[in-house]
Amino acid sequence: METLDWIILAAFVLLLVWISIYTNRITKSVSGFLSSERLAGRYLLTIAQSMAFFSAIGVVGQWENFYRNGIGGFWWSFIQMPVGIIIALSGWIAYRYRATRALTMPQFLEMRYSRKFRVIAGMAAFVAGMLNCAVFPMVTARFVMYFLGLPTSYSFLGAELPTYHSLMLLLVGAGVTLAIAGGQITIIVTDFFQGIIASVASAAVVIFALYNFGWTEMIDTLAASEFINYSENKDMVRILERKEGVSMMNPFQQSGLPDFGLPYWIMFILLYLARTHVWQGGAGYMTAARTPHEAKMGNVLNNWRWLSLGLAMITCVVAVYTLVWSGNYGEETAQIQGVLDGINEPYIESQMFVPIALSTLLPAGLLGLFAVYMIGASVSTDDSAYHSWGSIFLQDIVMPFRKKPFTKEEHLKYLRWSIAGIGAFAFLFSSIWTLKEFINMWFEITMAIYLGGAFCAVAGGLYWKYGNTAGAWAGLCTGSVLAVTSIVIKQIYPDIKFPGTDVTINGQHTALFALIVSCILYVVVSLLTNKGKTFNLDKLLHRGEYAVKEDHEVKDKDDSRGWIARKFGITEEFSRGDKITYFAVIGHTTILVTWVVCFSIYNLSNEVSNDTWKTMWTYFFGYLLVIALSTAVWFAIGGARDLLRLLSDLKTKKVDEEDDGMVRNKD
Repeated sequence: METLDWIILAAFVLLLVWISIYTNRITKSVSGFLSSERLAGRYLLTIAQSMAFFSAIGVVGQWENFYRNGIGGFWWSFIQMPVGIIIALSGWIAYRYRATRALTMPQFLEMRYSRKFRVIAGMAAFVAGMLNCAVFPMVTARFVMYFLGLPTSYSFLGAELPTYHSLMLLLVGAGVTLAIAGGQITIIVTDFFQGIIASVASAAVVIFALYNFGWTEMIDTLAASEFINYSENKDMVRILERKEGVSMMNPFQQSGLPDFGLPYWIMFILLYLARTHVWQGGAGYMTAARTPHEAKMGNVLNNWRWLSLGLAMITCVVAVYTLVWSGNYGEETAQIQGVLDGINEPYIESQMFVPIALSTLLPAGLLGLFAVYMIGASVSTDDSAYHSWGSIFLQDIVMPFRKKPFTKEEHLKYLRWSIAGIGAFAFLFSSIWTLKEFINMWFEITMAIYLGGAFCAVAGGLYWKYGNTAGAWAGLCTGSVLAVTSIVIKQIYPDIKFPGTDVTINGQHTALFALIVSCILYVVVSLLTNKGKTFNLDKLLHRGEYAVKEDHEVKDKDDSRGWIARKFGITEEFSRGDKITYFAVIGHTTILVTWVVCFSIYNLSNEVSNDTWKTMWTYFFGYLLVIALSTAVWFAIGGARDLLRLLSDLKTKKVDEEDDGMVRNKD
């Protein structure tokens, strides 16, 4: 790190401090602390919410993934796009959940099922979230250490202190401070600015990689991967056993990738469907939209937002792979190897390999900007996670047992203490726990503690009037028990395999199994016990006679929509600009999916040369780059407008003291 890099990092810290002080002053109520008074616009939601889930540990996990399968794996990731766009365009979960006006998902579960179910579901969500986010500090602290080249210890007042634990304390402290300052208001404002920094850093890294190596050298290095004799040329990552003939460029030559090949992406899609808008890691964002329609449009735009961030992630990995395997950078690879030799734990080495290589590659200025980008990604995810799980603990585990509501002052005080407690647990857990899974696999199985049983209750509760409390109990208990059992078994037997095969059972396998079993039980038990009774979904979703006027921006009450509009879910709430945006997203997705599907079908019946794949990737990457850069500018302008509108509206918003998450007059 040069002086310029440290100046960039210091300026970023000062920005966060100023925002936390300002937003703390304008937070007036519990609903403001939990959901920004439901005043966020679509562009602000798109940019800020992406940072709530774009964690530093998530980026490291994706680097770990893509270093194993290259742009061939990136190709298969596009098979999830039709699922993602269908979810976004239909408003799956998001629209109906926002329409319930619940402040947390377990509050909705009480409205739909029972108070006891809310408490147990809240506990399952809380435990899953605690375990899921508790590993954030360990991976991020190691990233900062290796990326910035910090020593393992330092002297302070005569004592020798470990850098690793000190960094964890700083990162957790930053996340907790932002979360308790003004709650979701602070989080959404800081995440917006971090999102802008992420866009700039992403564009800068892509441009630098293309300038430093050139596209030809990068794609040629990837193409040569299938001809390397790995028995003589071991990968620098010891835990990675590459097989000869596996290509980092051609997705149809990746059969030797059991953990991150095509089966991984198929299972990923199914689990992605289950966790979308059900997982509560960024719960405040799920209720922060101005209207259900704004929530839907934010999710539509989010498909484009993730494109620019994902493009930067894969570019980083391709640049690192080129640095290591092209054979032209012996001095740099020797420096990387020297750092790796000091790491004794193979999974830590796997996680830190790409960050170590990037710290060697990036120049001054860009190194500091990228450090801010990654630290910002860490803090933005940490504050959202601590806020979510701390809020769920108070709102859905403590409050249901109270007959008398908290006063506003009490409520805000206990929310802040609860959030601080989550941060303390994350620090302690990261200090003693050792990951015996790839990062992405750990995420899947810890999320399954809640999602394994909650998905069926949430989706069934919003869309199926025959779903009942007995079915919800059956699904939740089964999914949670299966997930917890698999975590325990994995810690004891980390290399357990499917019977009769050499395929290791991982967190993704067990998460999917728990999900399928719980959904079957939810349907079967509901049908056996509902005795013909149905639930009043109109009342739950505030439709018809129960409608809340401020939740709908109706343009024209006369439903004169055409066939296309009805089929694509375009309602009277859509403006002309909304329709243009909507169909632009559909068109973009259609182009990419058609591209991937048609070229994949062609590969099944024809022998496609490496030169053809190189040409295809050149055009494909170029198209993605143009879309990513243009949408980044568009969203930044829209987000700035939405941010100013949010801050202005917060000054005049009339506070509803009873809007605190307690279910009143359910019947």
